[in-house]
Amino acid sequence: MNILIPHTWLLEHLSVEIEPKKLQEYLSLSGPSVERIYERAGDNVYDIEVTTNRADAMSIRGIAREAAAILPQFGVEAKLKPLANPEVPAPSETLPLPTITENDQLNKRTLCVVLSNVNRAPTPDWMADRLTALEMNVHDAAIDITNYITHELGHPCHAFDYDKLVASGNQITITEAEAGEPFTLLDGVSYQAVGGEVVFKDGAGSIIDLPSIKGTANSSVHAGTKRIMLLAESIDAKKVRFASMKHAIRTTAAQLMEKNADPTLAIDVIRLGVQLYQKICGATVSSELYDHFPHPNVHEAVTLSSTDLIRYLGVAIPLEEAKVMLERLECVVVVSNESLIVTPPSFRPDLAIPADIVEEVARLYGYHKLPSRLMESAIPTNRPTDTNFSLEETIKEFLSTIGWQEVYTYSMVSEAEAAASGFALAEHLKLSNPLTDDKVYLRRSLIPSLSAVLTANPMRQILSVFELANVYHPTQNELPQQTLTLGIVSSAEYRVVRGVLEALLNKLHISDYTIETAAGSTEAILLLGADKVLAGSISYAAGKTAVHISVRALVAHAQSHPTYKPQASTATIREDLTFTLPKKTAVGPIMSELKQLDPRVSSVELSAVYNENHTFTIDYHDPTENLTSEQIAPLRKQLVATVEKSSGGSLVGQLT
Repeated sequence: MNILIPHTWLLEHLSVEIEPKKLQEYLSLSGPSVERIYERAGDNVYDIEVTTNRADAMSIRGIAREAAAILPQFGVEAKLKPLANPEVPAPSETLPLPTITENDQLNKRTLCVVLSNVNRAPTPDWMADRLTALEMNVHDAAIDITNYITHELGHPCHAFDYDKLVASGNQITITEAEAGEPFTLLDGVSYQAVGGEVVFKDGAGSIIDLPSIKGTANSSVHAGTKRIMLLAESIDAKKVRFASMKHAIRTTAAQLMEKNADPTLAIDVIRLGVQLYQKICGATVSSELYDHFPHPNVHEAVTLSSTDLIRYLGVAIPLEEAKVMLERLECVVVVSNESLIVTPPSFRPDLAIPADIVEEVARLYGYHKLPSRLMESAIPTNRPTDTNFSLEETIKEFLSTIGWQEVYTYSMVSEAEAAASGFALAEHLKLSNPLTDDKVYLRRSLIPSLSAVLTANPMRQILSVFELANVYHPTQNELPQQTLTLGIVSSAEYRVVRGVLEALLNKLHISDYTIETAAGSTEAILLLGADKVLAGSISYAAGKTAVHISVRALVAHAQSHPTYKPQASTATIREDLTFTLPKKTAVGPIMSELKQLDPRVSSVELSAVYNENHTFTIDYHDPTENLTSEQIAPLRKQLVATVEKSSGGSLVGQLT
C-alpha cells in the first residue's frame, strides 16, 4: 500500500533537521521505501510504499515513528514528538448517547461523543492544501476533519448526524447483515447485503452504517447538520475485508482496518477530532465520552538470545545496542541472561516470534552494513535422487508446446473435492485453521482441482490443463508425505490424451512402459520398467480424461538422451489393417495382444478411427532376413483371428 506524506506535516510529529532527499535515502535503506518525492503547493510530498503487515506505519504518525527509530542509526538526531491532544472536556450539556448493543466478537472497541453547535465552516486553507496534496477531495470542515485525522493517526473515525440517530430511535446495534438487506452509502450508491457483513442498525432494524468502511446516507452529515456524533470503532479485520471486497468498496478506512489497525489509537483519534471540531467549527461537547474496550491488545514478550541474534545476522550486535534500537520502536526491552526480552507495543502485532525481532534489529542496524561473504562450508552439489528440475521443465515445455494450459490450483480442497479424489474423507488431513471455510482438506489427488478448472471454463469446448504439484498423504504421528505429481485433465477424447501421454514418455526417453486396462474398466494404469512399477493412471469419466502420475517414478525411469540403436540391416514392411469393432471396445488390450503375438510384429499403432472402424498400422520386421509376402501372410491371418476372437470385431475388406 502506498501513502502520501507531506514533509511539513511530518515535521509536526518529528523533531529533526534533514533534507527531503536524505530522508528518502535513509528511510528506504532501513524501513518503508520512499519511491519518489513530489513538489506540491510549495511542499515536498513523499510517496511511500508500506508493506501490508505494517498498518502502524500507514499514517503521518507512523512514518514519523519509523523515522525517529531509523535516522539516529545514520547519525541524524531525531525524536518523535509526544501527542498534544487534550482529554475530551466535560460536557456543557448532557445529551443522551445512543443505546449501543455491543458485539465483542465483531467489534473490539467503540468510542463516541456528541458535539453540538457545529458551524458548517469552510475547510481552512492549511487543511485543504494538505488534503489536496494527498489527492483527496475537499468538502467542508465538518466532513474533512475525519479524513484528516485518519491520515494523520492511522485509525478511521466517522461523523454521524446526531439528530438523524435520535429520529430513528437513538439506538445502534452492532450485528451482521442478512442477505438481501438494502443500504445506500453517503455517495448515493445503493447495495444489497450478501449476508455476513458487519453493520450498524437502528431501532427499526435499518442499516445506518457500514462501519470501518463507509457511512450510509440515512445517518450521514448534510448541509443542515448542527449536531454530530463522532465515533471510532474497530471492526474485526476479516469482516472488514470481506465486506469491502464483496461490494468493491475500497476506502482508506477499509484498507487500514482490514490490516488490523490498533484499537488503542482510537482514543487519540477522538481527542484530536474533538479538538479540531472545537477549533474550526466552534463545536461544544454535549455528552460523556463512551468507551467500550473489553479486551485491550496485550502482546506476549518475545525472548531472543544473543546466540540466535548472531546466528541469524552473521554479525555481533551488542544486546545493549539492540535494546536501544528496539526501544525507539516503543518496545519494552529487558536484557537478561544474554537474551533480549521484548514486549512489543500494542500497534505492532507483527512482532510475535524471535525472527521478527531479529528482522527489526537487522533493518535498523542497516541491511547494507551486514557483511557479505561466502558460506564457510562447501556449496552442496548433490541433489535428492527423486528430484529433477530439468525433467519437470521438460514436461511443462512439452505440454505447453502442444497447446495445453498449465494452471496452479489450491493445495487445499473442499469436502466435495476431497470425496471425489478416490480416498475416503476420513483419509484426508483436515486443517485446524483454514484460510476459508470451503478449503479445509489437504488434497490427495490433483484431478478434482483440475476438473473444477474445466467446469469453470465451459466456453472452451476442448480444453486441456495440467499441473505439477504436491499431493499430501497422511502419515501416522508425522508430517504428511508430500508427493510431487503430474495431473492432467482434458475434455479431449481418451485416445487423444493417451497418445499425448505416450508421446510425453517418449520425450523423456522412457521406452519400457505398459498401459494396461482391466476388462470393463474406464481406468488404465501406467507401469514402468521391467519390474512394472505402478506410476499412475489414465481414466475417462463424465466427458473428461484424467491422468495422474508420480513424478518420482518418471524421474527414476527417464533418460537424459535416447539409447543408441544401430540401423537395422533388414527391411521393415508396414501395412494398415482396418477392423470394425463393437462400440466401447478398449483398443489398448488388443494392441498389446497383437504386439505379443509374434516377435516379427515389431510395432502396432492405432493410426485412424472413423465411427466403429479402427485402422491399425502394423510393422513386420525380422533382424535376420528380409520378410517375404509369403512369410507375412500367415502372420496377417493370426492378427485378424486374434482381433476377431478377443473383441468380436471384423476385418474391413478381404485378405489376399
